[in-house]
Amino acid sequence: MKMINRMFLPSTIAFIVLQSLFVLTRGQTCRNLPLYAPCSTNPDCGCLPFSSAGEQSGICAYLHLNASKLRTCNEINYYCDQPYTVCIHHPKLSIGQPLCYPTGMAALDLCPPLQTNSSSSTLSPIPAEVVCRNVSWAKQGRTVAGSNYSGTALDQLRSPTAIVFDLKTNTLYVSDNGNARIVTWQPAAKRGNVIAGGNGEGNRTDQLGWVSDILMDPKDGSLIICDARNRRIIRWARRAQQGEILINNIYCTGLALDNQALLYITEHDNHRVTRWILGENIAHDRLVAGGNGKGNRLDQFNEPSAIFVDQNRTVYVADQSNDRIMKWTEDAKEGIIVGKLRWPRAVHLDQSGNIYSIDGYYSRVMHFTRYSVNGTIIIGEKQYTLSQANDLAFDQHGNIFVSNYGTGRIDKFDIDRSSCSSKHFQ
Repeated sequence: MKMINRMFLPSTIAFIVLQSLFVLTRGQTCRNLPLYAPCSTNPDCGCLPFSSAGEQSGICAYLHLNASKLRTCNEINYYCDQPYTVCIHHPKLSIGQPLCYPTGMAALDLCPPLQTNSSSSTLSPIPAEVVCRNVSWAKQGRTVAGSNYSGTALDQLRSPTAIVFDLKTNTLYVSDNGNARIVTWQPAAKRGNVIAGGNGEGNRTDQLGWVSDILMDPKDGSLIICDARNRRIIRWARRAQQGEILINNIYCTGLALDNQALLYITEHDNHRVTRWILGENIAHDRLVAGGNGKGNRLDQFNEPSAIFVDQNRTVYVADQSNDRIMKWTEDAKEGIIVGKLRWPRAVHLDQSGNIYSIDGYYSRVMHFTRYSVNGTIIIGEKQYTLSQANDLAFDQHGNIFVSNYGTGRIDKFDIDRSSCSSKHFQ
């Protein structure tokens, strides 16, 4: 990526400042770095921390703007009412008050990163070599977490919902909702290990209500949890006894991280997707999709649930009560329909752009190619194969894990590539 010639910086900066008020450009964030710390191959860029007290996160941005062109933040809640700005500290420009800084000043073409950091991405596409037209999965799964009976013991689950498979440790994370806890299961384990909650259902920081989704922050291994019943999002650090509330008063049903560690949230009752900048004090970034009221137009959602974000920051949303999966490219004003099914829940993509989702009404796993909104059934063709399927996850081999809300167990369906050949790959 080319460095910007310093001779052309004034005109370049003026242009980007204007553009950043209307178009959010791609940028990078700083974490656990001091004020003005180097963060880019451009020496005119540095870390600007968010304005909350004790904040350890911020943006990597161009430093030399004209202070007279910038607004100050709201002193009470550090809010910026100007589109595409974030509230930061920049003492060289404003000693007493934090400023609303244009996010365009963190553009990657202006502030290229010192090194590529791919560890912040939670995208785990199914390996390309498993994706062929004739690939299939076992018709019957084998139970890898829980048992045939719901219960409270550590070898049992009750009403499991969201699941995550950690590719680095081969560990399965399960939101054991009926027991108000999150448990991990190792391969071939006979029982799980409680890592969050487990203190009864409630709204204390050491308790969980009803968890609709979980994801792992690859930077530190902490869990980010949609505690929907308590209308909050919390972070639960490894080996912690309680969680930390990130966002209150939000009915979240889906979570995703992009490759710049920005957090995407589906807001069920607001019928929209929003994006947030993670940090010690999380900051709202922008509206990504929806936000035009409840409905079935292409610019609307009706109770969205799961979400997936690809490397281009395109979001795929399970628009649950509209019985469809929607695709929204970055900065789009409306989405396009890429899948039709009843009560979609999970959404995953592979490297070829194929979509995998759960048909919640018929309790089956569906596969959609890039060329058709009509899917094919890959798991759950026969009645009662799955019991109120709620979420799915893939391991590094392409095997599928499915959470069965009804029977209180997680089943694994092994992939079968025996019919694949080089000419069959999509």
